[in-house]
Amino acid sequence: MSVFPNFFLVGAAKSGTSSLYHYLRQHPEVYMSPIKEPHFFCSHHFPARFTGPGDEEFSLAAIRRADQYRALFQSIQTETVAGEASVFYLCYPDTALRIHAWNPQAKVVAILRHPADRAFSAYMHLVRDGHETLSFEQALDQEDARMAAGYRPLWWYRRLGLYSDAIDHYRRVFGPSQFKVFLYEDFQDPSQVIRETLAFLGLNPDVPIDTRIRHNASGVPRLRPLYRFLQQPHPVKEWAKRVLPQGPSSRASHWLKNRLLARPQMRPQTRQALISFYRADILRLQSLIQRDLTSWLDDTP
Repeated sequence: MSVFPNFFLVGAAKSGTSSLYHYLRQHPEVYMSPIKEPHFFCSHHFPARFTGPGDEEFSLAAIRRADQYRALFQSIQTETVAGEASVFYLCYPDTALRIHAWNPQAKVVAILRHPADRAFSAYMHLVRDGHETLSFEQALDQEDARMAAGYRPLWWYRRLGLYSDAIDHYRRVFGPSQFKVFLYEDFQDPSQVIRETLAFLGLNPDVPIDTRIRHNASGVPRLRPLYRFLQQPHPVKEWAKRVLPQGPSSRASHWLKNRLLARPQMRPQTRQALISFYRADILRLQSLIQRDLTSWLDDTP
């Protein structure tokens, strides 16, 4: 009897996990959890309520009981792969062992982004949603204080880019046949990432997957009221979903949202400081995954 879920997309946050989650949902043999990020296997580390601005919804959405978690997969029909995508499974050391105890045969995928770019994208994500009010440099200075005060991990801009310990742990727990790492740069060809993921999962990689939509992009909304209307539930949008073809309307909404986002650049001095902070971890990661990461040590944007 199959144990579900048998596939985990474990992060990193702001590295393309939302897009891969939505792309995989299109495959007829793949069932993805209706809650994208249940975070069940690290929720024992969570406080009852995270305290950062906008963290209330995340606190309420986290799945903390096994029966609630199993219920996420009760609608599986003929799918052979069932998965979820919790982006903070990389930042808590015992998560790999907890997933393995649930399903030793599970397959796990991680997507890693240049850690300085990932940090800035997480910052811009919270700016986009109206929660972050400090400059990036001020926010980096406040990171330890925010962690101590109980902000959710998305606010840990610098800390979440230290990948090597987590990657080493997942490799040791699951082995190379059950654990695969992509780089954010691989998404320059999303169709190839999909094909490799499906092959890794033992599925037909030739099923057409629409990769035109870029999901959950970060940036500063140029017209915040319009962006908020597109981002949040609204009766008009619910009516449109019922009367308009779902595929084209969804693509149009995502296209417009992404067009509304301005994408400022990180200050060069800040980038240089972050790369210096990450240098040793990047070199260790390069050895672990056998990928050339010398471009990650370049301090130009």
